[in-house]
Amino acid sequence: MSLKKEYFHFKLNKENNDVKRDSFAKREFDTISYILKQFYNVDLKKGFKILDLGAGDKFLEKIFDKNGILYHSLDIEDLDFEKDKFNFDDNQFDLIISLAVLEHLKNPDIFLQESMRVLKKDSLLFLSTPNWKYCKNSFFDDVTHVKPYTPESLQQLLEIKGFKEVMTMPNLRCKSKKWYQGKFRFFKAYYLLPFKGDTKFISDFLKGKSKGLFAIGKK
Repeated sequence: MSLKKEYFHFKLNKENNDVKRDSFAKREFDTISYILKQFYNVDLKKGFKILDLGAGDKFLEKIFDKNGILYHSLDIEDLDFEKDKFNFDDNQFDLIISLAVLEHLKNPDIFLQESMRVLKKDSLLFLSTPNWKYCKNSFFDDVTHVKPYTPESLQQLLEIKGFKEVMTMPNLRCKSKKWYQGKFRFFKAYYLLPFKGDTKFISDFLKGKSKGLFAIGKK
């Protein structure tokens, strides 16, 4: 393959990956926005200050910036979530999000204490993690997973750490309110949505199968 063709394929793949990345970020933003509005009557609005814990490559930064929300982040290159304090003053943030981080921490005490400290009064912590009840056979396939949670255990943990109005729900994306609530919400999200969200040639009505959970708590 010529250098020109190699460059073309590289550029095309990069553009495709950027489109997928932006689409995924918008999906996350829309889901978080919807859940906060529906269940806590909170609008993600211009001027909000948010902290993304475990931000990775900061793929959410662009979508928050686009909506006028002040984005800050911390990850493992910045600190040890199990030992270090966050380098922010008290009562700084309107929202903290942390997607797929908690299961990697042997001891979440400092992580949650610091989250509580830097949140403003009545502001929210939004977490996602695998749901042990539906991923027992695969949870430890990821060697970095060290601590599993059920909806009940995570709710208890957040309440012990002082969070109020704690809610747990399936980590579905962009579904109607009925999918996030009710006694059998986790069962429905796993068994009544048989296909993953990225499955091709399947109606959206049947997609979204969830093995994970969201947990939200208010300071």
